[in-house]
Amino acid sequence: MNIWLLHPFAGGPGLGRHWRPFWLADAWRRMGHRVVVVSAGFHHLHREARAAGPQRINDVDFWFLDTPRYGSGSLGRLRNNLSFGPAVRSTANAIAAQFGKPDLMIASSPHLFFISAAHQIARHFDARFWLEVRDLWPESIVALGMTPAWHPLMKVLGWKERAAYRAADRVICLLAGAEAHMRARGLPAGKFLWVPNGVSDGEIQSALTIEKLDHPLIDRINQLKQQGVRVVLYAGGMGPPNAVEAILDAASILGEANSGIHFVMIGSGTSRVALKQRAAGLANVEFHDEVDRSIVHGMLHASDCAVVAFHKNALYHHGISPNKLFDYGLFAPRSVIACEERALVGLEDLVTARCAPDDPGALAASLRAVLNGPVRSRAERVAIAERYSYSTLAAQYLAEPGDPAQV
Repeated sequence: MNIWLLHPFAGGPGLGRHWRPFWLADAWRRMGHRVVVVSAGFHHLHREARAAGPQRINDVDFWFLDTPRYGSGSLGRLRNNLSFGPAVRSTANAIAAQFGKPDLMIASSPHLFFISAAHQIARHFDARFWLEVRDLWPESIVALGMTPAWHPLMKVLGWKERAAYRAADRVICLLAGAEAHMRARGLPAGKFLWVPNGVSDGEIQSALTIEKLDHPLIDRINQLKQQGVRVVLYAGGMGPPNAVEAILDAASILGEANSGIHFVMIGSGTSRVALKQRAAGLANVEFHDEVDRSIVHGMLHASDCAVVAFHKNALYHHGISPNKLFDYGLFAPRSVIACEERALVGLEDLVTARCAPDDPGALAASLRAVLNGPVRSRAERVAIAERYSYSTLAAQYLAEPGDPAQV
């Protein structure tokens, strides 16, 4: 089967974040399908701009579209987003000449502006059209307080969301509880499929030899542990969706109690400067810049516990699927998440413990309790990770309803 996977911000080796399209494409390729990932030649998550046209990256075929450059301004980013659909439309015949006409067109939605173009192209080639929903637009933007619901752009996105649900032959969502939301906006019964994020098969194998990895930040964690300190690691985004301030407040509580628990914070984001200022007086907190995934995995393995926190927000009632939760589950000996119970539905086996969101005292108590408890063995963590391997998820993704592969 020929599969075109359209994702404006697709990542992968040398590309930056959002590796899911790469891992799915690689897994489908290994299953015998022919796959091309179509992405923007420039976007804000790229490490560097890519020349327009086909490129093969670690045996996965990409086709990069010529999209306009932009800086930090939102208007430039919007212009780039709006250009993706027309660029796909104008390049579709060239992609088909190189990789064959699609049997299946998948549009993955970090934004919705290209969905109608993807649907039209799929119909032109008489291909099935599937929609992958990563975040609920426009609800995510509104619920996180980034834009008011009355804003004209939110009205346009709402219309596009409903049109996309009606057009799709199947909707794959990363959020386990999102079907009711989609059904209320026009998604027909029987078209919803939950496929969360996961971990690559290669990373599961690397977990077996992670001790051999060497890096100064791994050495730093080991040094702290040699001093009798318990190390809690946060590795991820530092922006409004991530309640990193709750982690810092929990660190403050534990620091005042002389608990011997030290926090290492890794990542980047719009709130990083403010978070560093918030933690300026805390002797048991240190920040480091973002590093490659493999180094983060080594740091998780070396740490005593990993932590992640979400705010209390109705948005998360639909579920969550952060990449770091799967990394934590595989590589960290323990992990704690602060979120509402319903947010974690379907992913409970990934974490050691859950506590209430926006409650630093509860998070501090949970961390203390988990650190005083047993570690998860590597064999147990690998067994859990294999349920979320991209080879498993890729098979579930393509399985027909009722097929045993579709869970």
